[in-house]
Amino acid sequence: MLLSPYSRKSVGLSLEDSLVLVDEAHNLPEAIRALQSCRLTLPVVEASLEQLSAYTQRYINRLAGRNLYYLGQLRNCIKSFIRYLKQEPGVSKMVSAGELLLELKLDNINLFKIISYLEHSRLPQKLLGFTNTRYSNDNDNDTGLSKHVSSLSIVQTFLTKLTCTAKEGKFVTDWPKVTSDTRSTADRHPTLRFVALHPATYFENVVNEARAVALVGGTLQPFGHIAAELLDHAFLADATKADALIRSSSNNNEISTAYNSTSFTAFTCDHVVPSRNVLLECLSTGPSNNIELDFRHRSRGTDAIIDELGRTLQHISMRVPAGMVVFLPSYSYEAQVVRRWKACGIWNTLNRQKRVHREPKRSIDVEATLDAYSKDANSSGALLLSVVGGKMSEGINFANDMARCVMVVGLPYPDITDAELKEKMMTMDKTNGGMSGQAYYQNLCLRAVNQSVGRAIRHANDYAAIVLVDQRYQNDARIWNGLPRWLRRNDQRSGSNSSFRESITRIEAFFPKRSEKLL
Repeated sequence: MLLSPYSRKSVGLSLEDSLVLVDEAHNLPEAIRALQSCRLTLPVVEASLEQLSAYTQRYINRLAGRNLYYLGQLRNCIKSFIRYLKQEPGVSKMVSAGELLLELKLDNINLFKIISYLEHSRLPQKLLGFTNTRYSNDNDNDTGLSKHVSSLSIVQTFLTKLTCTAKEGKFVTDWPKVTSDTRSTADRHPTLRFVALHPATYFENVVNEARAVALVGGTLQPFGHIAAELLDHAFLADATKADALIRSSSNNNEISTAYNSTSFTAFTCDHVVPSRNVLLECLSTGPSNNIELDFRHRSRGTDAIIDELGRTLQHISMRVPAGMVVFLPSYSYEAQVVRRWKACGIWNTLNRQKRVHREPKRSIDVEATLDAYSKDANSSGALLLSVVGGKMSEGINFANDMARCVMVVGLPYPDITDAELKEKMMTMDKTNGGMSGQAYYQNLCLRAVNQSVGRAIRHANDYAAIVLVDQRYQNDARIWNGLPRWLRRNDQRSGSNSSFRESITRIEAFFPKRSEKLL
């Protein structure tokens, strides 16, 4: 409701002279994108044509000429969508509304009049009763269809998006993909998607109407990233200056740092947990000492790397009390790792040390998995395999014995070939005074890492070891500087230039000291 001026107006909510405070604000750009974006699958378009044909056939003798005209125009639009989505798959690319209309051969149709006709006639609502049972019984998540919303309503929304400017968003076509880990409709059916590339366009009305807006969160830095996503270009310079000030003061023992200008304020403060309650280890080699832990795509799938990861986890898990959470880069890689460990015997060894649990694929199973993991963690010990950016990397509280150690494996860079990401990076490169597309790409990865690390150490007396497994954490200064300030406090890079054996010794010594202080 807050993000929609129409919803606010409908309930009489005014932001004038108000302070708008948004917690967990790092999620706000994606929330706006999800709210403003829409998708049109081939099954939805075909169902809408079937509904429209059934309606027209039943009432053709009662419909006025004007109605028949607009129904014909609408039918032409729908048939164009069907032809487009049934063509031979091509390369996914971002296009503007004008470019897509030319491809659809709909550039000679007045969409505004069709949309106005749909709104005033309420035709989409009337067509809900004409839904074919063949479509109604399909899994909604599988096709994009719903038993509660007519297919024409979805088409109407998409037609509205075709009137947007390139600044408001662009369109991309998702062609079916055959993979072992298919989860979304876009992977199964040809789909047209409208993507809101610039959340700031839709957040602007909140900033302009409110007296002040406070964005609060634990992973908002660098501020230039969130400013580029949510705020007007005028704020980018201030956000960049704030980031520079924070970087320059990061080596000091200051509790907080603040930057102020006439219209922009940035504030950051230290973690409530004392540095003695946190142990950071960056591992570049495992127990074999002759295999570099490099989890880039070209090497992470090899048996040698997966086996070395398993041996590393064996050594650490036997020295960590209670619960331990391991974050892997993706669901497909987690499945690959488990298959290999089961084949070579590492899986059985891990289960003898701690009961191993896996992040479920279905959201409905998350609570049961967490309950089982919590029970084992607080008794004989447990190990939870999760995915960075998955269901358990944010919003889950792994306090106390739920996570005495968090291990992050690799760096979860998003797919650089993704059309949406490429368009966003190109836009960032064209923005003067803002961050580059490459810096934005790097921040997306590190923000996901920081969210995963933040699942542990949830209160002032909590303690945990944080283990980052990839040689890049130790050797790449850009990645090191992108970690939270409280984690690299006083530049304590414990694992830097040290052997795996030395890291294990520090982990082994860390937990008895912490547990003694709590007695």
